[in-house]
Amino acid sequence: MRAQDKKVPISQLLAAVEGVLETGPRTIGAIAQELGYSVVAVRARLEQLELEQRAHRVKVPINSFSGFAFQWRHGAAANDACPPPAALAQQRPGLADQGVVPFQSTVRTFPAINRRDPLVAALFGPPGPATA
Repeated sequence: MRAQDKKVPISQLLAAVEGVLETGPRTIGAIAQELGYSVVAVRARLEQLELEQRAHRVKVPINSFSGFAFQWRHGAAANDACPPPAALAQQRPGLADQGVVPFQSTVRTFPAINRRDPLVAALFGPPGPATA
């Protein structure tokens, strides 16, 4: 079976993800494989369902490895230990409006290293005066 055979139209993906969750808890990878879409497309729909409190995730330990995974489940979260993202945005008004300005470091922001790799020095000689 090809992946295209089981794909639903993209406009119906949100309802399809919710339908899969109604049958039982699943990881993002399992949902993506079942629907024939990428993990990125499914994650976006799951986050939308979480904002609308129609789905939530639960941290579960992985037995074969000392880590954890998230299982997505249908419906709102039972406990208030982790409030939904919409509630967090209401607690800090204006934070969502500001946006985050990314910072990318450049070569000039790194500290100067005053030694040369021995192999580079063997090929090109000792370091000379710095040029800007």
